[in-house]
Amino acid sequence: MPITLNGSGTVSGISAGGLPDGIIQSADLATGVGGKILQVKTNTTRDSTGSLQCTPNETYVDIPDQNVTITPSSASNKIFIMFHQIGETNYDTHHYVMGVKRAISGGATTVIEGAAAGNRTQMLTTLTRSDGTNNNTSIDAAHCSGYLDSPNTTSAITYTVQVQDAENTNYYYYNRTANDDDTKYRERGLSWITVMEIAA
Repeated sequence: MPITLNGSGTVSGISAGGLPDGIIQSADLATGVGGKILQVKTNTTRDSTGSLQCTPNETYVDIPDQNVTITPSSASNKIFIMFHQIGETNYDTHHYVMGVKRAISGGATTVIEGAAAGNRTQMLTTLTRSDGTNNNTSIDAAHCSGYLDSPNTTSAITYTVQVQDAENTNYYYYNRTANDDDTKYRERGLSWITVMEIAA
């Protein structure tokens, strides 16, 4: 029976037992429809006192305080990863790439990045310079808008944002510019990583 909105503001077509066949009821959504967010973990840092030496080159280095641990409730569930990184290098930005390290408690540790192809650099994302001509005073940013990971485990997983200098051994300054003079042109920022468990 179709649902009808009457001119008097009443609705007909709904029996005492609920909605007609084929209409999704709220109770259905609460009992196992995939895609629901089950838990959210995040870590934000404004720390801007440090720097990382990317040595040796072509090796990922953990960014301090940019890790988060989540324990999936089912091995079939997915982990949705997002991060935002602010900082600057003291060398050409296009040499630097970002990845995410996935460390499963009692299991494997891998880096989430692109496929291997000869000598080409593997990465998840890279830095974007706000001023393409200046590599020592203008802050850079890197983003992962959303990567859906399939760790296939119910063990605790720690995700860590990493940076790599793919060509040389130089420095990455997090949440600040490399040149940290006290002027308005030396920006400060904050960085974060957020992960969400998504029901299969």
